[in-house]
Amino acid sequence: MIGFETDLQDLRDSASALQGAADAAETASNGLRGTDVPVNSGGGGLFGGIAGMIPADNAFGRTLGMPAVAKAYNDHLAKVQKLVAQLHQTTADTSHALLRVAELYEKADEDSKQRVNRAAAGLEGN
Repeated sequence: MIGFETDLQDLRDSASALQGAADAAETASNGLRGTDVPVNSGGGGLFGGIAGMIPADNAFGRTLGMPAVAKAYNDHLAKVQKLVAQLHQTTADTSHALLRVAELYEKADEDSKQRVNRAAAGLEGN
């Protein structure tokens, strides 16, 4: 490239690698869906919600009395899901930005070459 010390293919390769990472983050984000655990067995049952007082059968056990642990797990899971989704978005955005930079550098390089050629043609005409 005239005037730039950047190889356009390096930019494109980096963008491609970042897109691969964004795809992996998206897969991870999708994989986290449905991994929450029920904190209680539901509500609205007999006598205004007796079912809600019965411990839920979840990863922490039906009889262990750990609804607070299940809730903490779900809260933490929600935060992880949000962060992985942000990782996916920012990585994809960075990949697109690098491709755009490569396009802009390429256009600037083409413009520069045309100006040099026109200047050279002007000098030859004198």
